[in-house]
This record gives sequence, structure tokens and C-alpha cells, in this order.
Amino acid sequence: MTLRLFFILLIHLAPVALVARAEDAIQWRHLAQANGISLSANPLTGDARTAFYLARGFTAASIQPYARRCGFSIGMQNGSETPIRTSLADWRVVDAAGQQIPLNLPANWDAEWAKASIAPPARLAFRWAQFQADNDLAPGDWIMGMATLDGEPMPPFRLIAAYHDDNGDHDLELDALVCARD
Repeated sequence: MTLRLFFILLIHLAPVALVARAEDAIQWRHLAQANGISLSANPLTGDARTAFYLARGFTAASIQPYARRCGFSIGMQNGSETPIRTSLADWRVVDAAGQQIPLNLPANWDAEWAKASIAPPARLAFRWAQFQADNDLAPGDWIMGMATLDGEPMPPFRLIAAYHDDNGDHDLELDALVCARD
């Protein structure tokens, strides 16, 4: 192998190795897969979310409305051969008593932060760390971010994640979820 070929391979394969290591580093506690689509979630404590946002410009008092909510790190990957579309407004939790609870959308939090006069850089950091409200995922695409519920579910509960592809509407479900406690 020539030195030039070695460097070409190194340049093209190094980013792949870094991405593979980053994905392998996450151990998802809850995982569902169907038709090539994967949904995963880990409960996040309020203390962990508080610490994360303190480092991004929030005060401990200002982030408390968010940190007190039941929150998760959520990942979704399109491993199918067709594009999918998902919207958090269509996702819901069904708790042990059958009560349906929606997710609190990033735009709702942003309105809360505007009323609380949170600085624009902190609000931007918040938006980028959230699971985005609307997502178009091409084959191979994935997204990851934080999300909170718009209420307190009776455990255990299910997260039902709706998505749409060329064949219609579908749901992926994560069962036996509980909110993390500090």
C-alpha cells in the first residue's frame, strides 16, 4: 500500500470510526425496533438535566421547571429503505391508569424561557439539545435529544412514538418506562 493510499483511507475511515464509537458508548435502557426503525430512551434525572443546563447559561432556579418534569434522552434511527417523518406532537405516553400524556414540545419550553428572560445563547443551547419537534429522516439518518412529558404519569407507562412513511402511519412503543428520580 502506498503512503498516499494509506492517507486517503485514513481520511475517509476516521470519521466512520469516531461515529461508531460514539454510538457504541450509549447503552440504551429501553429499545424498540420495527420495519428498520429504532426507538430508544433513557430516563434522565432532574439533577443531571440541571447540571447540563447550568453549564449552558441557565441558573439553577430558571431550569427547575424543566428539571422537575419527567424527562428522557430519546434516540430514533431510520434503518429502513424509505424516508420517514415524525412529529413529537403525535407522540404520547399512556400511564398505568390509562391516562394519555403528551410530550412537552420544545416550542412550549422556548416560550417559557422567553417569559423568564433567559439569555438567547442559553435558549439556543436548550433548543439544540432537545429532541426536535418535527423530523424528516432519510434512510440511515438518526436523531437524539432530550424530551419531557407534559404531566406526571403513573408508572409503569408506555411511550408511543408515531411516524409516517410511504406505507402510512405507524407506531413504535417503549414499555415499562418510569421517570428517573434524583
